Parts: sequence; structure tokens; C-alpha cells
Amino acid sequence: MPKVTVFAVDDILATGVTGPLEVLNIANIQADLADLPAQQRFSWTVVSVDGKPVRSSAGFMLPVEGNYMRAREADIIIIPGFNHRTGREVSHYVSAMPEGYLSWLKAQHHAGKVLCGICSGTFVLAEAGLLDGRRATTSWWLTKSFRRRYPAVDLHPRDVVTEDGNLLCGGSAASWMHVCLRLISRYMNAQVASACARIMLVDPASASQAPYLNAEHLTASRDSALERVIDRMREQLDKPLSVSDMAAWANMSERSFIRRFREVAGMPPGHYLQKMRIDTAKRLLEQTDLPLEHIITQVGYADVSSFRRLFRKEVAVSPGEYRQRFRHGSSA
Repeated sequence: MPKVTVFAVDDILATGVTGPLEVLNIANIQADLADLPAQQRFSWTVVSVDGKPVRSSAGFMLPVEGNYMRAREADIIIIPGFNHRTGREVSHYVSAMPEGYLSWLKAQHHAGKVLCGICSGTFVLAEAGLLDGRRATTSWWLTKSFRRRYPAVDLHPRDVVTEDGNLLCGGSAASWMHVCLRLISRYMNAQVASACARIMLVDPASASQAPYLNAEHLTASRDSALERVIDRMREQLDKPLSVSDMAAWANMSERSFIRRFREVAGMPPGHYLQKMRIDTAKRLLEQTDLPLEHIITQVGYADVSSFRRLFRKEVAVSPGEYRQRFRHGSSA
């Protein structure tokens, strides 16, 4: 029987504690209906560092069943997201975590337990050094802070959930649904996971953070010279721009400029320019009624068909689907 421990701390997002347990309970019901062996049912407990109740981010108290020592019995440890307003707050929060707690997490991982970080909870796994060199994700708008603090992590911000061995990461605050579906598939089977997904109206196959990611979320450090270049790029999106133009603006050789740009943005300048153009097109699709033909000329493209293909590749939906979903005032 897979044993799950949810680790709660003050200012925790309550749904990050209760949501996974509700999903796993649904999985147990579906397992009963599918006549799976009893040893495949999930059991769970909620703990805090000291065994005392914790105050949720909404201000009410969450009971726990013991302190962190209870987690020694667990096969799976879930670290939910906690309340925050900025990426800087998250970084400050994890930097103040006791070294003993981080060492304890490392020991659990080395013991073969599955560790799951949800939203800002992924920072906890990274702070413990467990994600270095591993595929991971975090909430799309925390990407810049995450990359800045943990450059050794193989971050994939488009992904809602990543799975690298016994380390699972969920992107958004509600990504516990997707993480739990992975756990259900691993410890029960894909059929039960699919049944749970249908009950919760979750489509794992189409889940992506790509529609919400902007180029600015991807830069990992401050660099005044490159920020000036990016500002000029933004002002001239409708014009043909070459890497040599950008390097000249930064007073660098092309080779030095490309290398430095990769260090800051995690991609070549041409790819970053492409993302900036896509971001502007997204904004125009949200805020105006302009036809797509007019929008693409404002962002430096001429061929509608090729732009549609590029947009879908970068954003995971077509321009029309994006406008329908995100158009301001839309009831969709």
C-alpha cells in the first residue's frame, strides 16, 4: 500500500494539502471498482515540522497528524506550494529553511522515496540540491527567479508536470491534479488514472504552461547592456533585425553577444526576438479585434500560414484558439 505524506507549513495553500488527498481518495474508489488488489490503495497522513497545526494562506488552521518523523513511513512525500506575491519572496523563504530539513529531504530521496514539489514547493526540492541536472518545472511566472537561483536545474517551464526518476515537479498551484495522476498511473495503472482524469475534467495530454509564458519570464539575470538591447528590440519588432544589429547596440562582438545573451536568457537572441514577437501578437489577440493579417505585420511577419505554425509551436494553441480563450471580456 503506497503511503503518502503531505508536508504542511505555515502560509501553505490549503488546496495543495487537501486537493491531492481528494484525488487519491477518488483513485482508491476507482481501484475498488476495477477490483485492483488492496495493496495498491493509497493511504495518507499530513505532517508539519513540529507536529503542530499550521495556518493556511487564507488564515484558517489545518490539523496535522504528527511531526516530520511520521514521514519516515512514507513512500511518497508531497511538498505543496506556499503563499507568495513575488519570486523574490519565494527565494527568501527557501533560503531561510533550516539546513536540517533540507538534509532530511535529501536523506528521504536517497532512501528511494518519491518526492513531489508543487508550484513554489519545487523551490524546496531545488534548494536541497535534488534537482541539479534533472528535468524540472515550476509555476510559469516564477521561472525567472527559479533560473536565477538554480542555474544547474534543467528547467522546462512549458511543462505542467515533470517526472525525473523519483522526483516530480508540478508547475502551477493547481498542478497537484496532474502530479497525482502521474502517481496514480505509477502505483495503480493508466486506466485508473484516466478514469480519475475524466471525473475531475482534467486533460493531461493538452496541459501546458506555454500560453502564459512571456519572453521576460525567461531571463535569469540582470544585465543593463542587454536590457537596453531588449528594449530596442521591443521598439522595432516590425523591422528586420539581425544579430549583428543587436551586438552593435550592446557594443559587443557577435560571438560575445550571443554567448552573453544565452547566459542571461537561456536561448539565442534570434529565438528571444521570436518570442517577443509572439508575446506582442498574444497581447493584440487579447486586447483588439484586429485581423491576424494585420497583427502579424505589426510583429515583423508577412506569411499568415507560417506564423500560425510558429504560434502553435510556441504557445501550444492556434492564434484563433488563443483569442477565444484569453480575449478580455470573453465568457469562455
